[in-house]
Amino acid sequence: ANAWQIATGIFLPLLAPGILAGGLLAFTLSIDDFVITFFVSGPGSSTLPIRIYTMMKHGNPPVINALSTLLLVVTFVLVWLSQKLNVERSTA
Repeated sequence: ANAWQIATGIFLPLLAPGILAGGLLAFTLSIDDFVITFFVSGPGSSTLPIRIYTMMKHGNPPVINALSTLLLVVTFVLVWLSQKLNVERSTA
């Protein structure tokens, strides 16, 4: 087996739950740190929570609802995927 087959066949499946868990942790912490991001971010940069907050101030409910739903769906899918990978790993 060459290095690519070893990396994709052995290392990546072993690292996938950790990478996914780290991504979920970073994602939830970024949502939690909204206030800090709101005060520290520059005029040209905005994260999704700040964009939603800004839209709420201007009154655009359909777009806010769609973005909030998208944010929740992405979070639920990533948590479900993480749980599924952990269950498969524990039964193997």
